[in-house]
Amino acid sequence: MSKRKIFYILPCYNESLNLDQLLTNFTNFYNSKPMSIVIIIVDDGSNDNSIEIINKFKRKINYKNISIKILKHKKNMGLGKALKTGFEYCFLKGKNDDILISMDTDNSHTISLSYKMAKKLFSNKYDVIIASRYKKNSKIAGLNFIRKFLSFGAAVLYKIFFPIKNVSDYTSGFRAFKLMPIKNGWKKNKNFFSEKGFSASADILLKLYKFKLNFYELPINLRYDLKKGQSKMKVINTIYLNLALIIKRKLFF
Repeated sequence: MSKRKIFYILPCYNESLNLDQLLTNFTNFYNSKPMSIVIIIVDDGSNDNSIEIINKFKRKINYKNISIKILKHKKNMGLGKALKTGFEYCFLKGKNDDILISMDTDNSHTISLSYKMAKKLFSNKYDVIIASRYKKNSKIAGLNFIRKFLSFGAAVLYKIFFPIKNVSDYTSGFRAFKLMPIKNGWKKNKNFFSEKGFSASADILLKLYKFKLNFYELPINLRYDLKKGQSKMKVINTIYLNLALIIKRKLFF
């Protein structure tokens, strides 16, 4: 078994309808893989039975290469804070050659693609792999036209103001990182995880770009049709946050 680990960072807020299937997907996929994984679920103040479901699942798994860690916020603090908690735990517990993967907890992101992203980081020069909606051969199921249009508009604006080589999807939260480069960026910038809401993913990307990292994208198979429950994203607020972030980073990076 490889000594390297993959740390999965999964922000979670009231995902009781999705967690059991998600964790089952992880164990089904990795039970035969020669790789150790740590599933870090950052519970961001859930008021449903998400924690109960996770603990129940933890008690019944017995795979030596799969572990589950729960990090809990007492109250809902937003996606940015959940990512901060997850990443900083990995910086403390992980080794320089480990891989960090951030992804959603609602089953819209596939485990098989995350494994391909990790393997690409293990084998070549890239520092960050993004699962992109705008890469050739990407597929999106279950997302309405308005959400697609707004996401594309945000991608165009980010590309105009921050033209990062090999990047077309700036707001995708489905990413794989080599631990050492992102940890170094975090050490050099005390405000590395400064955004609280859904603009946090884009902000992390812009800050990493400043450190001249190498990026690459793989086509995503986005499965919103598998998601149960309502989206946590507030569209108008997310538009505002991204526009504000573009202005802020352009003027005051």
